[in-house]
Amino acid sequence: MTLRRVFTLFLCLIVITFIIFGPSYLNNNRADLDESYGKNNQKKSDWKGIITVWDYPRLDLRNGTRFSWIKSKIKQFEKENPGVYIEFRELDQSQGHISLMAAAKTGAVPDIAPVGSDYYYQSRNMLEDIGKSFTFNEINDFDEKCLHTATYDDKIYGIPWMRTGYTMLLNKDLFSDRDVPLPKDGNWTYEEFVESMKKLTYDTNRKKGADIFGFNTYIQPGVYNSFGILLSDGAEVIDRETGNYAFDSDEALSGFKKLYDLKYIHKVTHPSLGNLNESAAWSSFVNGKVAAYTAGSWTIPYLRTIQSQNKLNFAVANYPTGIVGKPVAMNSITCSYGLFKQTDKKKKEVCIQFIRFLTAQENQSELLNFGYFPVRKSGERLYESDKEMYAIQQSLSTIEPIPRHPYWYEIDLILQSKILSAINGEQAPEKALEEAKEQISKYINMKVEK
Repeated sequence: MTLRRVFTLFLCLIVITFIIFGPSYLNNNRADLDESYGKNNQKKSDWKGIITVWDYPRLDLRNGTRFSWIKSKIKQFEKENPGVYIEFRELDQSQGHISLMAAAKTGAVPDIAPVGSDYYYQSRNMLEDIGKSFTFNEINDFDEKCLHTATYDDKIYGIPWMRTGYTMLLNKDLFSDRDVPLPKDGNWTYEEFVESMKKLTYDTNRKKGADIFGFNTYIQPGVYNSFGILLSDGAEVIDRETGNYAFDSDEALSGFKKLYDLKYIHKVTHPSLGNLNESAAWSSFVNGKVAAYTAGSWTIPYLRTIQSQNKLNFAVANYPTGIVGKPVAMNSITCSYGLFKQTDKKKKEVCIQFIRFLTAQENQSELLNFGYFPVRKSGERLYESDKEMYAIQQSLSTIEPIPRHPYWYEIDLILQSKILSAINGEQAPEKALEEAKEQISKYINMKVEK
């Protein structure tokens, strides 16, 4: 028998074996195959109509646009799903949550929005439980902390897309000019931080006092870039055990006074700290007037794009440590897309397809364009070769998530308004915390009575 004939016979045996046993094998292993390839992802719906999507701006550092990512995804999804049209609304970064809450109260909500990790909507039964539409392998790929933010009462109300973190940006040239060493491995105590900031607050023209300042930040509701100092001595805004307001403790006052003292006792902050909005505070750092500035992780790739213009050499560091003994921070760390309650089952399926499309594993690499961090285990090495971003990513493990309280937005508004009042010199920290507690208690009691 020739070699060619043997080979032909061998192929025939393979074909016959597959014909006999193939159907049985496929049937017995259908569940595993569906799990591996995502059965739900392969299914196409015959539903046609309009889906409404609201989203916040995401600065794409490749082109400087703020909505190009989501709009390109919408265009691609519509092309792949003829007859499905997505009506998109741009949300304002600072006021968008107010628009969403107003829509929720009037019943005029969109279909999809980045609210899947928001306790306000989870606890009020406004969202669809969409976790059961994803396979075990899909869900298991998400970082546990990120997925936890989208979970309430053992139901998954959102699918995470990205997470962010806060950091301290340091102007390396100012540190070098004043012979101030950068914090070793990005870590320093509050006392070490203060001593460095004193040396970095100085007068360059010997005329009107200091014109270079050690530290600056900005304070406003919904922004938590100052909480790394406020919480450094172990304070909690909401008690983890009882769920009650707790930012009236000795630890809270101690952390608050640390922030207050930077301006009024140590005199190491920009003199307008408290009166500056985000843009003005950011400019003080970018223009070389401030040595240390608290900012979101997204600023890192942005700083790199403007380095040729501003010639700013920077480093990152953790928040200074207090009594807790480790750097802490607070942030709404995860953005998850959620689906508001639906009455049309087929439309619901298409909406979930779109959420899966936005949050797909292959999209995680695109987070590099925004300075965001991956939410999937399979993407955790995204910044391994990026010193600054990787350092911030490592610090995410110490971030305190936004407290899960039904009236968090109102608590945050009152508290940060009082913090701002003290930082602006209108009242002492003790008085500010006392009034914050009174107003928050009054508001919560009024809501409970209703």
